[in-house]
Amino acid sequence: MKNELIKTIKQKKELSGLVDSVVKTALNNYLNKYRIELANLSQKQKKIIVKDLRAELRILTGRFQKSLKNREKLFKEGDFQKILKTHSSTAERLEFYPELKKIVASLKPASILDLGCGLNPLALANPKIKYHASDIKQDELSLVKKFFKKNKIKGETFICDLRNLKKNLPRADLCLLFKVLDVIEKKHARKILTTVPCTRLIVSFSTRKLSGKPMNFPKRIWFEVLLKKLNFPFKTFKSENEVFYFVEKGS
Repeated sequence: MKNELIKTIKQKKELSGLVDSVVKTALNNYLNKYRIELANLSQKQKKIIVKDLRAELRILTGRFQKSLKNREKLFKEGDFQKILKTHSSTAERLEFYPELKKIVASLKPASILDLGCGLNPLALANPKIKYHASDIKQDELSLVKKFFKKNKIKGETFICDLRNLKKNLPRADLCLLFKVLDVIEKKHARKILTTVPCTRLIVSFSTRKLSGKPMNFPKRIWFEVLLKKLNFPFKTFKSENEVFYFVEKGS
């Protein structure tokens, strides 16, 4: 029954690239929360579960995906700029990537851990830096892996659900968390910050509402309060669509 529900949930195009383990975790949490026994479900109840979980999973990932069309064709042509435009998060960041690359280069990292990477590595990875890229979407990780191979980048890809973070993450000089903490519950932020084996992080948040309008208060005060509690110094910088926090954890 669980496998059947997982398969049904993933029939939506925007969720089809999710790994089964992420959908299974969401399903188990839902069943436990509402104390539901699968054996007793009616067809109507199944439809409600599928609808609710699709809505939850879209928040995690679907909101960033604009189009899957022609990615393979664009990849063969080497048109990575156009590929970046197929993901709303990287599309919004497109004009700021050159500045972002300068900021990253100024930190001189030998390695990067990119959590919730999406298509970010296509813009930031280069052969001089070892790049660990993770996400919950297998289709995008497959594309990133092909990009690493084609451009001779020392990189790896792996599945990582930040709501169930493991302690065996690869160690790196710099961790990137772009537009990630807004789409998972705030309670996970502390664990993520303290668990990632990196002394420096760049964390970003959108400064626009889902409607596209600018937020009145784009800074994340709750995040700044958390950083102060953890005694992690931070600085901020902005682009047109994001506010970035450069965080130092110390050694």
